[in-house]
Amino acid sequence: MFSAEEISEFKKEYITLEKRMEKIEKNQRSTTLKLSEHLKELMDEIESTQEREKNMRNPAIITRIKVAKKGARLFKNVIYFEKDVAKKFEEGNISEDAGKKFISVVKFIKDGKMPLAKKEFEYFEEIIELSKAYERAEEEMKEKEQILRREQLKIKNIFAEMSELEKETVDLEKVQKYKELLKNLENLKKARETYLNSLLSEPVAELLEDIENQSLRDYYRGFPEKGEITKLREFFSEYQVFGKCNVGQLCEFFGYSEKKLSHVCPETSKFRKVVLGNRKFFETVHALKHTTFLVVDDENEKVMDFYAKRIKNAQKTVEQIRELSKEKSSCKEEYKKNKKIEKRKEELSKYSKKELEEELKNTGHLLELLHSSPEDKPVDSEPNPPKKPGFFSRVLSIFK
Repeated sequence: MFSAEEISEFKKEYITLEKRMEKIEKNQRSTTLKLSEHLKELMDEIESTQEREKNMRNPAIITRIKVAKKGARLFKNVIYFEKDVAKKFEEGNISEDAGKKFISVVKFIKDGKMPLAKKEFEYFEEIIELSKAYERAEEEMKEKEQILRREQLKIKNIFAEMSELEKETVDLEKVQKYKELLKNLENLKKARETYLNSLLSEPVAELLEDIENQSLRDYYRGFPEKGEITKLREFFSEYQVFGKCNVGQLCEFFGYSEKKLSHVCPETSKFRKVVLGNRKFFETVHALKHTTFLVVDDENEKVMDFYAKRIKNAQKTVEQIRELSKEKSSCKEEYKKNKKIEKRKEELSKYSKKELEEELKNTGHLLELLHSSPEDKPVDSEPNPPKKPGFFSRVLSIFK
């Protein structure tokens, strides 16, 4: 943001430039500037060509011809420029004083007196620099106004939002119910984790028995069919060294070489057929926490029944979830609404109403200061008297 001193200093400089610009007729500024810039380009090009010609040593004839042609073209351009100046004056697009100075510069150029032409052109150099400075000041004026307007709008929007938040109402009872639902669902997720840990810590022989007895296949399609489970149980009964392993320990055998495996299981082909044939199943069980097996879902009645009947101390939690889920949709809506309001209130808590009011007042003051008129604004001068035939009338007659 800006201080009042910064804006005052800028406005002072801006008004100074504006007053200087007012000395050039408003409807003549654009044409005077374009002619000045055009003449400057011509003078720079002429001077560059003359410098090049001066520095050439024994140039080839073709080079001399090119330079001479360029000089002739530039001279023609000067003549065209002179005619253009006369035309613009006749149309009232430049003042007589400016026209006289343009013609004077052209005359010096035609007479080969470039230093005098440049000296005379200093008047237009000032116009070019003044115009650029004024253009930059106008851009800065717009930028400062945009910044102040944006700041003003931002403060007003904060006030409006504060006011809207104060009017917002939330059913806190429903919010609390949804919080309780979330808490119970979280408790059930912890119960799932505990249950899965118990499965994974069991010897695989017992794990397969649980899959059968608890009908776990009904809750996850990745478990083998009954016939395959029977084959695995028979194998682990025969080779108890594997049957006593938990699923993580069993998976370690999958990377054994034939020779290393034969020390544990002489019938390596049987191991590969029965156990490795179900490798995907054992690796899935090893990562069971990351599957959809018994994933907590209050809308899945079958899973909810499993927790209520099979998981210790989960029945009461499931009952509460079912009761709270009756108004789940409306409670969730109020919960989200309340969360959004609380978050925005927290974000807005860093603002002080008193400070915002002061800042809004200050921003308004700066905008007024930026657009204030100078106290010593000059009185408008009398209308220009009708032009009398003079210097330019004579110049124009040359081109008619």
